[in-house]
Amino acid sequence: LSYKKANAEVRGKFSINSATKNTLLKQAKSSGIDEIITISTCNRTEIYGFAEHPFQLIQLLCQNTVGTVEEFQKVAYVYKNKYSIDHLFHVGTGLDSQILGDFEIISQIRQSFKLSQKYSLINAFLERLVNAVIQASKRIKNETEISSGATSVSFASVQYILNNVDHISNKNILL
Repeated sequence: LSYKKANAEVRGKFSINSATKNTLLKQAKSSGIDEIITISTCNRTEIYGFAEHPFQLIQLLCQNTVGTVEEFQKVAYVYKNKYSIDHLFHVGTGLDSQILGDFEIISQIRQSFKLSQKYSLINAFLERLVNAVIQASKRIKNETEISSGATSVSFASVQYILNNVDHISNKNILL
């Protein structure tokens, strides 16, 4: 689920911190899911994996967060097969971000991949897929102008404040 369909409050219910991510990965392994990565940022929580049915992944997420299956069904998306691969490329290359070209997500994908490797939850296909997404992200960043402006929500927010708030040195601003 992402900022596109879920507001910050709902996204917070499905947020996964580091400890929870470890627990979720252990549960995935013990329940027979052998390939999985999880991403949880302020703008999205996503699980990519191989399961007999998507509900297995949805259930893992809901068991490890305060969100319910009913809430998930209202605001989430489930991609299968080619569509999930396309989506991972869009996310990893910054094309599915609030700020077009946000490249912070690729480092989060890389970290999630390494954590899943630690639990032996990466197969050859998933490894090749994540590596291809990382390479595509690098090429887009190096060969296009997509990252020439604000490339994250936080950077865009600071730029907006600097450009639109008079006498900024006299203000207390919480961002």
